Amino acid sequence: MQVKLAGFGILSLFLIMVVPVYAEVSEFSIEKIFYTNDEGVVFVGTEDEGRKMVTVLMTDPKGKESMLVSAMSNSDGAFETEPKNVDDFFSIIGTYQFTALTIQKDNGKIISLEFDGNKVSEPKKYVLQLNSIQDKIVEVEKTITFTASIKDNSITDVVYTLKNTTTGLENTTTGATIDPSSGKFVWTPSKSYGSYKDVIYNFDIIVNVGDKEDRETISIIVKKAYDEPVIEPKVEPVIEPKVEPVIEPTKSTVASFVDATKDPQSYVERYNDESTYKEWFDENYSQYSSIYEAVGLEEPEFGICGEGTKLINGVCTIIQKIIEKPWWQFW
Repeated sequence: MQVKLAGFGILSLFLIMVVPVYAEVSEFSIEKIFYTNDEGVVFVGTEDEGRKMVTVLMTDPKGKESMLVSAMSNSDGAFETEPKNVDDFFSIIGTYQFTALTIQKDNGKIISLEFDGNKVSEPKKYVLQLNSIQDKIVEVEKTITFTASIKDNSITDVVYTLKNTTTGLENTTTGATIDPSSGKFVWTPSKSYGSYKDVIYNFDIIVNVGDKEDRETISIIVKKAYDEPVIEPKVEPVIEPKVEPVIEPTKSTVASFVDATKDPQSYVERYNDESTYKEWFDENYSQYSSIYEAVGLEEPEFGICGEGTKLINGVCTIIQKIIEKPWWQFW
């Protein structure tokens, strides 16, 4: 049992000895904000162990890697490299990458420096942001203009673009323009963009610097250009329904006792000649004003018959006058 424990202790000591402990660089930068071509760049920083050799590797804009400089840290882990002349290793304009490490590159601290041909500096950290743009109002055939700008005017190489975002007109060219360098917006809306009421058109002002972008939406109101046309309501003709005349069936007023095959006048003569018939008719058919109405004949007009006529059956009838001869003519 003691042999086994002794063996375990030896193995543990061996593992401690063969497992390396790496110091890590926690801070890394250049000593000044920038260095000109005739100056020497000094790197400073700290590592977390103390008294370690810190190496600085450089990768140029083309991707070529090389060892630039080394420095020993103090007991607190702080280090500072010897100056390296800018002209000696900055020859390509662009962005360089530097890694400070103790043993392993994977544990190193990385920074980037930019060389513009005249000086070396850390890339400027900025926020690309457009200044707020108030909504505008314009009339048709009037020009509206304003200039877009960014909050940090130290940023250079900005590019302005314009996009029409009006619903339904996204792919329509309105004639509005913006200068890509100055940000000056110009638009003269034609009559086709006016209406009988105010119309809102939306645009996006876009600014780009490299891969950074910001945009501001602006609404431009084109004022009422003309009065709303009056549309007379279409009046549909009213078609009156055709009413067919209702023909009432003719009701016969002839008395029920009349035989249609007989001459109606025969009933009148009988009425005038037979008293019993007349009494029967008057008693049973009092709804008729006369025998004429009952048999369907027009009632004659009664009056005084002239000389030589006699009222017979309601009609003035000429009669033959008997002329008496004098007594002497009989002889």
